[in-house]
Amino acid sequence: MKLTKIQRERRKKIITTIYTHGEISRIDISKITGITPAIVTDITRELINEHLVEETGEEENNIKAGRKKILLKISRQHSFYIGIELSEKFFSFVVCDNKGEVFEKDVILASDSSEGLSVGVFYDSCEHFIKKNQHYNSKAIGIAIPGHFSEVKQSIKTNNPYWKNFIFDQLPNFFDGPIYFHNNVECMALSERLFNPTLSNQNYSILHVGRGMFCSTIYEGKLYGLTNVLVGEIGHMVVHPNGELCECGKRGCLQTYASEAWIIKKSQLLYDNSETTYLRQLCLSPKSLTIETILTAYKLGDEGVINILHNAVRYLAITLNNLRMMIDSDLIIIHGELFNEGQLFNLLEKHINEEISLFNTASQQPIINKEYKQINGAIAATGLCIERTLLN
Repeated sequence: MKLTKIQRERRKKIITTIYTHGEISRIDISKITGITPAIVTDITRELINEHLVEETGEEENNIKAGRKKILLKISRQHSFYIGIELSEKFFSFVVCDNKGEVFEKDVILASDSSEGLSVGVFYDSCEHFIKKNQHYNSKAIGIAIPGHFSEVKQSIKTNNPYWKNFIFDQLPNFFDGPIYFHNNVECMALSERLFNPTLSNQNYSILHVGRGMFCSTIYEGKLYGLTNVLVGEIGHMVVHPNGELCECGKRGCLQTYASEAWIIKKSQLLYDNSETTYLRQLCLSPKSLTIETILTAYKLGDEGVINILHNAVRYLAITLNNLRMMIDSDLIIIHGELFNEGQLFNLLEKHINEEISLFNTASQQPIINKEYKQINGAIAATGLCIERTLLN
């Protein structure tokens, strides 16, 4: 039976509410959505029959007299989705169910192929992963990309020449379902809302620190700033007016201090010019330096590396404190390989707290560190699939 527009909207609201609350009763769904209890009961009955929703039992902390509330939650393994992330360091692939649980995964590193991470390697890897996991009958593919997607050109809109040859028009040749593309950090923001019920319906921002930097915000349940491609380009906020020249043409952009690309660039200079740096013992040449190597040197106490990373953290803290005064977020999530090093995250928190003096009575936004894993972006891409299918 084809649903009317109003019926689709009601269904979407109810599914979204269950996703974002983890476990919730029908009466609470009604209060939150404004949909009458009778209609909520009818729609949730349909969702239970479809095996998308299940009852989990009675609410334990209900102290009121009368019937206890029966809680509902999203069912596991209702449907499966393929998620893919593209980065300059790796291609990652996952099969996840509708709760974000990973059932299959694969990571292709740049070092795994003599030709690097070319478009040919991408297509071969995609085809292999899709065929290997076709028994999951995945409903859609989500692809998290390092930039914005051009529907017309079927390519990535970015000033990074690395991606200029990546045209995605061949994907339908080996997958006949829907394929969705979106910015990788915006995918992460969407998926946190679906797969992390502790966030509930909070407003939050997620800041990714990688080769470049990007910040995405969920505000009142939706991605903020989708009509303006400049929104989120936090790496190009100026933190030092007389600083180094950024590739964007400005001086002193945040990413010239805190992005992985620039941290590696400065570490390469250190390698070439310092006789005492541990980097020379850890790598055969400056060209082979990675963030992992730099973090190892940091833990060994390399003074030059410590200076580079502490400077990056200091400017990042300044930016985050500025964000807290501009964006109505309940919390900020940090994501990046750098912050898997606990000392750096602790230093970031220390700098942020030192700067808090204005309006001390105002509630502060906590900073949360999301553990970096190579498959995080691919998992997030399955969240995009759910957003476009189950919630659309």
